[in-house]
Amino acid sequence: MMPIQKRPLSKLKLGVLYSLSESYMMLPFLIFSSLLTEKSTTVNFFVPVIIVYSVLRACLIALRGFGQITNPYRILKGGLLIVLSGSILMLMSFFYRPLLMLSALLIGIGLSPFHAMFIPIYAGVTEQNPSLKKGKSIGTGLYLLVMLTALVLGKIYLLVVPVLFLLYIVCALWILIRFDGDTLFAQQKAFDTDKSNLVYFVFGILSLLCLFILRQYKQSSVSALLWLAPSLVIILIILEMFRHRHYGVFVYQTYWAGAVKSYLLLFSLIYHNSVGNSSMGILIYLAIAIGTILSMLLRKFLSKFLTDTKLSHVSMLLSAAFAFLLIAPSQTINLIGIMLSMAFGNITATEAAARYMKDERHEPLERSLVRLRIYAAGSILEQLVLFFTIYLCGEFRIHQNLLEAYAAGIPDPSLSLLLHKVGLICSAILLLSAILIVCFSGKRKAHSVKTE
Repeated sequence: MMPIQKRPLSKLKLGVLYSLSESYMMLPFLIFSSLLTEKSTTVNFFVPVIIVYSVLRACLIALRGFGQITNPYRILKGGLLIVLSGSILMLMSFFYRPLLMLSALLIGIGLSPFHAMFIPIYAGVTEQNPSLKKGKSIGTGLYLLVMLTALVLGKIYLLVVPVLFLLYIVCALWILIRFDGDTLFAQQKAFDTDKSNLVYFVFGILSLLCLFILRQYKQSSVSALLWLAPSLVIILIILEMFRHRHYGVFVYQTYWAGAVKSYLLLFSLIYHNSVGNSSMGILIYLAIAIGTILSMLLRKFLSKFLTDTKLSHVSMLLSAAFAFLLIAPSQTINLIGIMLSMAFGNITATEAAARYMKDERHEPLERSLVRLRIYAAGSILEQLVLFFTIYLCGEFRIHQNLLEAYAAGIPDPSLSLLLHKVGLICSAILLLSAILIVCFSGKRKAHSVKTE
């Protein structure tokens, strides 16, 4: 068998990998959501959705448990091989339905490190050839095209969506196989296992259990296990405090960015599907994708007038303010709110990411992974706040289950007012937390000046 000839990455190839790194979370979620059939019960269908979302987050947190990362290229390539096997099982599930759950598990495991491991590869190849940075613009366009295609075809011709996903993964894997990525990292193995840390596996398991409980509540409206989630989060926080981590302001900004972006998606889907606006689903996903692209343009424009610190602060406050548009009576205003809040939330995340990449407390190859772990933790905390707000608002109205209409797929417009209150409470919490982070940042800066 002849060895595969290694070739450098082109702008288009880098764009394909970049588009997957941006859509790795949303795309499988969309695809598994589109595989609903009338023969499936609500709970049984949503098990794959719960699996893929929860495993994506939990494995990202647990990855560092294998050891210090020394070769992101090998981790990326190995992950795509796992995703390829999961994609094949996804197609086979059309003939044998239970394979869908195993498919979700494999795809979640394989895609979980993709974004974190792609960042050092992108940095390495663009440092060698700066002209490849234009591949990011190509990837942004491909990201929007891929998401739009998955959304539209999922409603028109269901079978073609898993087929296209499989081809997408094959294409990305073939690009990686033909690229000599090992040379970027001195032919090292994927992990330095001598520096493994079991505590990350504990964090991963706690996150997995917490997400399973919260997502199960969202999709089935069964709240029997809901009260276990805070206990798991408390244990996670105690473990983190025990490790005596020094948190900078950009860490809190990353927690916040993960929370706001999770809130925009979850609350919008729950609200509009619960009150009978199911057609808004595609538009919500599209608004999120457009908001992601819009953030790049806004950041470039605003950076001409604002310093990095002020840009982060202004973006946080604007993102929180625009989140209130999600509870407006107009669907058009809702979509504008999602786009603008997502755009400024992304700017906050990007600015915090830039600080992480300069954080000398962490190894250079692990800085993106550290950031994404904090980002995922912020998303988990947001879901805890959102679902407990939904739960408590329902309890105060004499055991009215606000998620029952969403989970059962039977719209109930009478829930509109209560869900608006949920959105108002959660948006107010996001705004208050943003104000506290901005004020905290100012006090820390003043304190550091006095110390000097």
